[in-house]
Amino acid sequence: MLSLVVITVLCAIYALTMLYFTLGILRSQGAKDSQATPSVSVVVPLHNEENYALNTLKALSQQDYSGKWEVICVNDRSTDNTLNILNDFATQHSNFNVLSVPMDAPDLPSPKKRALETGFAIAKHEILMTMDADCIPPPGWLRLMASRFENNIAIVQGPKKNFGSNSILHSYQKLDTLGFTLIEAAGFSNKMPMVASAAALAYRKDLFYKVGGFSDLMQYMSGDDDMLVHKMIKEPVDYCYNLEPDAAVATAPVDSWKALLNQRARWSSNGTKYGNPAYTLFLTLIFCFYCWLLVGPFFSLAGLTPWSWWMGSFIVKFAVDAIMLGIGGWRLKCFKLLLWLPVVEIIQVPLIVFSVLKGLFFKNLRWE
Repeated sequence: MLSLVVITVLCAIYALTMLYFTLGILRSQGAKDSQATPSVSVVVPLHNEENYALNTLKALSQQDYSGKWEVICVNDRSTDNTLNILNDFATQHSNFNVLSVPMDAPDLPSPKKRALETGFAIAKHEILMTMDADCIPPPGWLRLMASRFENNIAIVQGPKKNFGSNSILHSYQKLDTLGFTLIEAAGFSNKMPMVASAAALAYRKDLFYKVGGFSDLMQYMSGDDDMLVHKMIKEPVDYCYNLEPDAAVATAPVDSWKALLNQRARWSSNGTKYGNPAYTLFLTLIFCFYCWLLVGPFFSLAGLTPWSWWMGSFIVKFAVDAIMLGIGGWRLKCFKLLLWLPVVEIIQVPLIVFSVLKGLFFKNLRWE
């Protein structure tokens, strides 16, 4: 029967993909015993971040890096107390600089990219390192990331994690973020980066400008990380993932399911915009598998398909997810998060389907 063949193919594609990621995680390396200390400019864009800015700045000021470094904070038209917090902190720390995007600057689908480029324009150093305003880097973050820039390495992606409470919402995000982080690590290690995260991303400044920066990405709501990396790796450069627990930046979770849906929709909004048709097709097939997992129970209730078709698909997904997350959780010293896996597996399917649909068909998503 054709429908069973299609389901089997989708299930096999997903399973093989997760096992491929697992092999990439096993290949991933943490910080090596390197003495490299390139000069670094850390650029942090901020938009109405008064609740997080001070903690982020304090954590950045406590970095144990021995090389030359600076922090450039770009206030993007904040209407709260963010700018005052930045200015007060910068007056007490000489290597912190503050810039502001004019309040009358034109609206853009992705103002975050403009904020980053504003900071990059005055960056003094050879390595550009980006961080989100709600992140808390550990003291060794800058050192462990910068030390990977040896030989021809031009891009280094680092891990991240969520802090927060033990609520279902926050616990879901912690395990989900672990999954994203591991997919990042696997892609870089397998020399086929799929996703990236600006919350802990670094690259050589000359490479950024060589590929045209964000000039051809401004019309997209996201893409300041993965789409940029996809452009960069077309150049003859090397890149790596820094799968080091002590380099993982902690980022704030969102505090409502609606906000989580909007965040994921924004992330998925560029799903059909990647330049590689094969990659877009691959994402489409994975999405179709999630759609089947969502509608399968209703088909079975209506007597259209046997329950075994859906149950088999869900069991395969659960098994390969558990393998990948288990190995990754062990590598990043957060194995206890897997206790939430049964809950996360149930919530993840409808959340991904609806966030992708919202990201593709609704255009009112903004950086918030």
